[in-house]
Amino acid sequence: MEYLSDWTIVLLCFVSGLLGWHSLVEDPSASVPGWVTELAVIAHGVAWSSNIMATIGAWYSFFFYPICETLEGVNNWPWCYLEWYRLAEHGLNMLVLLGDWRWGCVPLRRKDLGWSVVFLETYAMWAWLIMFNTGRCPYDMFDFGTGWTEVPWLCAALAGIAACHMAARWMYAARDRSAGRDPEGGENDAISVNPGAKYESL
Repeated sequence: MEYLSDWTIVLLCFVSGLLGWHSLVEDPSASVPGWVTELAVIAHGVAWSSNIMATIGAWYSFFFYPICETLEGVNNWPWCYLEWYRLAEHGLNMLVLLGDWRWGCVPLRRKDLGWSVVFLETYAMWAWLIMFNTGRCPYDMFDFGTGWTEVPWLCAALAGIAACHMAARWMYAARDRSAGRDPEGGENDAISVNPGAKYESL
């Protein structure tokens, strides 16, 4: 769990499992606690923003900041197979999320933006803990050993994940409006019913 990509794929698996379980329950409003549904919706939004950011970061790293030597011990860019593995992993994550956007009913709410920022800052503190224990930081942007240049990098990362959330929220709002659903999840934060389904579908 050293890299942000580790966190994003674990989060995506958690969200997929939670949403899948919720949608298979015959009467989720009666058998699933409200806080679990709320957690699922919040985690869904964070999964989007964090995976967009991690994917952009992976491609930026591949072209402008290769880490082949760090990953494999030899600088053989662009034939570093672990770099291509990273890109494939992020690409598949985005396909899963795009499938959810196309066929799902879970809203991506404006009010959940702050949770994406909290998620990234939590990871930043985890990266600092690793740095204090091992002497190396997973990402230069979180490395206080580089001096004050770390501060604008951290601020840019926090602004970036907020922008990713808003971009994803714009996509979801357009989808929900075209389907006649409230982009913010409806009254009392209820989850819309998937047309044709016999259960309340997330």
